[in-house]
Amino acid sequence: MIFTLPKVGTRAPTRPLQNHRSNCKADGWGQPSLPLILTCLGILLPTIAAAAIPPDQHAAIYAELHEPILVHLVNGQTIPGHSIDVSENQIQVATAKGAGEAIYTFESSEIRKYTIPGESYKNLAVEWIESGETDNALELMRLLYLQRVKILPFLPPSESHFFIYYLELILASPEPARAIAVTGVLKPQISNPAALRTLDDAVLDSYNSLQLYDAARPLAEAWVAQRDPYGASALGYYVLGADKLRSEAYDEALELALQPIVFSTPTPPDKLAHCYATAISAALALRDKAYALTLYREMQERALNWPLEDPSFAAHFNKLNEHLEKQKTPTLNQ
Repeated sequence: MIFTLPKVGTRAPTRPLQNHRSNCKADGWGQPSLPLILTCLGILLPTIAAAAIPPDQHAAIYAELHEPILVHLVNGQTIPGHSIDVSENQIQVATAKGAGEAIYTFESSEIRKYTIPGESYKNLAVEWIESGETDNALELMRLLYLQRVKILPFLPPSESHFFIYYLELILASPEPARAIAVTGVLKPQISNPAALRTLDDAVLDSYNSLQLYDAARPLAEAWVAQRDPYGASALGYYVLGADKLRSEAYDEALELALQPIVFSTPTPPDKLAHCYATAISAALALRDKAYALTLYREMQERALNWPLEDPSFAAHFNKLNEHLEKQKTPTLNQ
């Protein structure tokens, strides 16, 4: 199986950022100057509900993943390991011997490769993700991760890249905080630049979703410094812009949020709706109602929904709906 990652776009902006606000009509309801979007970007993981793995299948998977890992040594020996512990560059392998076990210690340089049982289950996990069986995929990924986590530093980088799927599943689960610990294990093992960007996105998104804003802030600042505003994701601009909004630095919040809006291509990047919410909220805080309503109109025509899950926008959301009601305009999604 080949694990592919999204490519970062390189399209030039449609117009200068500083002109976006001045191009809007005074009544706030001029025609939007951004391209019309017919559909909004789907979330990373399918949202179809899925049942738990049937008990018999779960038991079979569990049994196979708990078979010995084969450690192939440079000298030609093969040691079956029922449990493996890692300490710096040394690996301890426990092998069953009659009623007891023998423990072998090797330097990492003595090991040529590993044969890990249950390799085909990685393909099954991806199939479940693609078919929307996310509960099943999350449990299977958990079992695969626990099987391999101790030896990930000694496996090919593709093994760590694969578990970015696991991070994404955790972030979409009721317990997204678990993603933080997993990223700490995976990041030192990942060298592919695209995979590292995906992992950094997962960490930043996790911190922000958990409202760990002090931890998210420097990550968002680094994200914005290293990424283009016309890329496949607007995550960093949203997180940093919302942070400025919460600290009442409204001009900075507006400027940050507008960058991916102005530079976006006909396919809206991930988190663009959050950038619109940030920009609209900042405009309202700056008492620029006309511009806020223009941005809302633009957001509607791009089929983007207000991100109700972020409490940073709650008060501004209510204020916007008040303005919409006064103008007899359909209010935002409740």
